[in-house]
Amino acid sequence: MRPGIIERFLARDFVVTQAAVTAVLLLVIVGGVLGRGLRQVAEGRLPLDVLPAMVAFGSFKALVLLWPVALFLAFLLVLGRLQRDSELIAMQAGGVSFARIYRAIFFVAGSSALVLAFLMSFAVPQIESLVDRLKDQADLRSDLVGITPGRFLRSRVGDQVFFAERFSADREALLNVFIYQERGPQAEITVAGRATAEVGGDGRYLVLEDGHRYVGVPGEGAFQLLDFDRLRMQVPDPTLVQPRRSLDGLPTAQLWERRGDARYRAELEWRVALPISVLMLGLVALPLGLAPPRSGRYARVPLAILVYVTYANFLIMGKSWLGDGQLPPWLGLWWVHVIPLAVWMVLSWRKFMWPTMIRSLTGRYA
Repeated sequence: MRPGIIERFLARDFVVTQAAVTAVLLLVIVGGVLGRGLRQVAEGRLPLDVLPAMVAFGSFKALVLLWPVALFLAFLLVLGRLQRDSELIAMQAGGVSFARIYRAIFFVAGSSALVLAFLMSFAVPQIESLVDRLKDQADLRSDLVGITPGRFLRSRVGDQVFFAERFSADREALLNVFIYQERGPQAEITVAGRATAEVGGDGRYLVLEDGHRYVGVPGEGAFQLLDFDRLRMQVPDPTLVQPRRSLDGLPTAQLWERRGDARYRAELEWRVALPISVLMLGLVALPLGLAPPRSGRYARVPLAILVYVTYANFLIMGKSWLGDGQLPPWLGLWWVHVIPLAVWMVLSWRKFMWPTMIRSLTGRYA
């Protein structure tokens, strides 16, 4: 059915407000992702040159996940303004039913759900796969890349623990290096005044200069001591480590083929649940937005946030329970959508929305 003037007016307000809310959320998201990335760089877990790509991809994924709440807040803000300015009352006096307002809400929510379904099915998995490849490529570099002086770092490709006091003036070497490694029951501690990375045809090496090595079993008094001027110590080859392959990065078709596995089914249900959540939040937005006439524009925002937080947390917990096999496969995450549906039924009944919508749908209300 072609939307009328009222539907187009409301839909335009919803979209503009959602864009403003999304812009604010984007600033918060970029700041949070950038902070986590800088912490990983400081801890030596991420090279600095990979940080911009990780921030961009992480912000995009977080923005997709927060799309439902951005649209939900947009609905509430627009409806709250219309209610405060008595525009909703004027619309109802002019024959605009709740059904027509819902038509505008679901015109925007339905379009957003389709876009979100596409992003969750194709774009987000591709980005997750790309992020995994970037992390694998960072691990293939020399062990000196990403090491921050003054912090302990455990290598992902072995059981070695590195510590360096500072870089040399040309930043080509580490000074005052400490390395701990376990070989069976024995512990091996190596300290050196200087360390540089070297890649040979037969492997990767750490060239240590002017140092000592202690070898022995912890708790026993017998230790071997070795002094050296120059020592080439082979480090584990990162290429021997299996590449990362997170469930978030698997194609949707592959998840469907393996839906018999609880973990794959949980990820598949999650990708379906987010677009559905947009529709469910749009359903409950109207009765939540109908605040008392003399209340402020943001009077129902705390209650709306409580509804969303409860709904979102149960979605996250439901995904974990389904992946752990604590929920039957036939139930999936569908039971979580009963929460906003129950809120809508209670609030709409209290506001006498049902009779007017029924009369409108049967043609007895203009």
